[in-house]
Amino acid sequence: MNTETFKIILLLSIATLVCAALHWLVGLAQRRLIRRFATAPQLEDGGPPPLRQLLFDWAGKAIRTLVWVLYSAFLINLLPQTRAQFGGVSGRLRNVGERVVIGLSEYGVKLVIVTVATVFLMRFGSALIKTIFNIFERGAVNRHEPASRRRLQTLSATFRGIAQTVILFIGLMVFLQGLGINITPILLSASVLGIAIGLGAQGLIKDFFSGFLILLEDQFSVGDTIKIGETSGTVERLTLRVTRVRALDGSLTMIPNGSIGAVVNYSKGWSRVVLDTEVDYKEDVDRAMKVLLETAKRMKEESHSEIIEDPVMLGVDKLGATGITLRLLVKTTANKHPDVGRELRRRVKLAFDQEGIKTPSPAHQLVLPPSFEERAGERGSGRARERESGRVRELEGGRARE
Repeated sequence: MNTETFKIILLLSIATLVCAALHWLVGLAQRRLIRRFATAPQLEDGGPPPLRQLLFDWAGKAIRTLVWVLYSAFLINLLPQTRAQFGGVSGRLRNVGERVVIGLSEYGVKLVIVTVATVFLMRFGSALIKTIFNIFERGAVNRHEPASRRRLQTLSATFRGIAQTVILFIGLMVFLQGLGINITPILLSASVLGIAIGLGAQGLIKDFFSGFLILLEDQFSVGDTIKIGETSGTVERLTLRVTRVRALDGSLTMIPNGSIGAVVNYSKGWSRVVLDTEVDYKEDVDRAMKVLLETAKRMKEESHSEIIEDPVMLGVDKLGATGITLRLLVKTTANKHPDVGRELRRRVKLAFDQEGIKTPSPAHQLVLPPSFEERAGERGSGRARERESGRVRELEGGRARE
């Protein structure tokens, strides 16, 4: 190994160690600056970082990238093979750099400001929207529900995407105008393209707009039991374009959001069991009402997490042809009325059996065919009526001849 090779290896090792040390020192300084100047309470569920922390992150990444770019340039100039190979390239790069410097001296400062401002506004707008939605989620009553968090995350991502797209388009137009390019044809082309897309995809746009309103107004969420037209079931998935409803028999119905009209939601707030029980006319109505109410109250004591209020006995609701209908109301938590209703009917049946209270049984009428004597009597009476009518006609004929 000659002296020149040893010097190259030594310089290469020193440069590598220096770059690695600078990379580590930049990261250390970045973390210390963040802890000192950018400490702020973080929002729950992945809230956005403070703006100062974002600025320190960008500055640290830029300095680290610059360190390794300078290391690569030093390595190219250090090795004789790469120096000869990239000599022409470096000359061309210097010419390009001179032209860039000349262009920047004319109107480059404005372009740099526009670029930096566009990137800053995109990041700042995204962080601001995410912060607003996180604050709203922290103040919401149902913030611990997974469906509510998914709804707010979907809305946050939608708003951030729209804001970033608008800011990027405006920044690009200002940047092109700064380069001296006439942006009027671009704006006209974008307008015509937007109109064409709007006319050709009206249904799709309607689906997305309706889905956005469903999420914004919280009409229903994933896991809710709903009824849309003739389709009823549990919402399995909700996107901006389509709603997927799983029925009780397992069938999956995919409904475009643009075609959704009136929606019946069984999972919002609370539900109610309307229990109509029919008893016989011979039974004591007051006693039957008391048994019904006591059965429902005992069930509330055992299932206080599902029945949220005391049962209410409305009394006699209808006097039917076979019995008396008694109505009982039981208020339950959202979407729990089917389970509570089934269990309450079972307990009412057992209580009625224990107390001896009877429900009306339908009156069956047995229709028997006529006997032989009845049929013979009907035939004899028919002949007698015929003979009598014949005599009457003969008498009327004789009188007419006289």
